[in-house]
Amino acid sequence: MAQPTAGQKPDSQELTQRLTSIIDYVRDCERRVNQGEILELDGLDRNVVSICDGISALPQEEGKRLEEQMSELIKDLERLAGAMREQQKKIEAEAG
Repeated sequence: MAQPTAGQKPDSQELTQRLTSIIDYVRDCERRVNQGEILELDGLDRNVVSICDGISALPQEEGKRLEEQMSELIKDLERLAGAMREQQKKIEAEAG
């Protein structure tokens, strides 16, 4: 995912696209985890933080327009974390 360079003012359209992309990615990860796949989520946290930082740097009105998508992302991240916990329990139970 493209990230703004240091000192570059965030663009709300770019942030909207990045936010949509990361929501899709997190949903795909949840689906794959629920199918028993083990994933490496390296960088996900940095991408989320980068988007949050970009949104917080926007003028308030522009940032407010992204609230609903941010709420979706938070819910999706919580579901992904829950799916990962469930898979970990299954792995531990199988290991005995």
